[in-house]
Amino acid sequence: MIQAGLTEEEVLIYLDLLNKPASTKWEITIRTGFEKNRVYRAFDKLESLKMVAMNRKNIHALPLHGLIDKLLENQKSTFVLAQKLKQYANFCKIPTEELQEFETATTKEEILNQYIKMSEIKYNTCLDFGDLEGLVPILGGLDPVFKFRVNRFKQNAKNKAICTTTGPFTSCMARKSDMQRFKSNIETLKINFKNKWIIFSDSTDYIMFNNFEDPQNPTSTLIKSKLVADTQRLQFDQFYENMKKF
Repeated sequence: MIQAGLTEEEVLIYLDLLNKPASTKWEITIRTGFEKNRVYRAFDKLESLKMVAMNRKNIHALPLHGLIDKLLENQKSTFVLAQKLKQYANFCKIPTEELQEFETATTKEEILNQYIKMSEIKYNTCLDFGDLEGLVPILGGLDPVFKFRVNRFKQNAKNKAICTTTGPFTSCMARKSDMQRFKSNIETLKINFKNKWIIFSDSTDYIMFNNFEDPQNPTSTLIKSKLVADTQRLQFDQFYENMKKF
């Protein structure tokens, strides 16, 4: 329990109550020999962790589930922070003045919100690159992809995509009739770019980097940077031109 962050006093008070309930906090003070104020502070901490409880009859110890839940909650928060730092580390070399916006999403709901936001940004042509087969399950199915397409089409924007994997989702989006209807051009390129999907455009500086190498903990980084957007556009054009040669 000390390794979990409790003080020695908090542990001893908990163990004392585990051995025998007390009628009042003052009784705990007498039994442990600690100062009254320190006992009261320790009790408040234990109560907040749901390790002790007080009713009309007595003050008694509870099972350690409250402390365990707190540790798991802290573990989750630490993991999320680590994921955000990991995404930020990819852009550390970019000068601060070149990054106008930076937002990291670590839940599927947050990723979905960022995804739909990208469909509403004004541009002439939306550019997509990567593993569509891996992205669709993260979004919860094809419905968000269809919604993205409709939102893009409403503003009369075109779409060019290079998919680095093939499968049912890619085949569905690449149906000739749908591509003609929604002004899309979807190509496939067999390169090692699995578990990643990048969304950007020809005329705005927003870029959405999706990483789902760990499907249970996907991440998405939405940034606004002309420097990064220009780099992505250059790479996309190079891939597209090379594909046309074969």
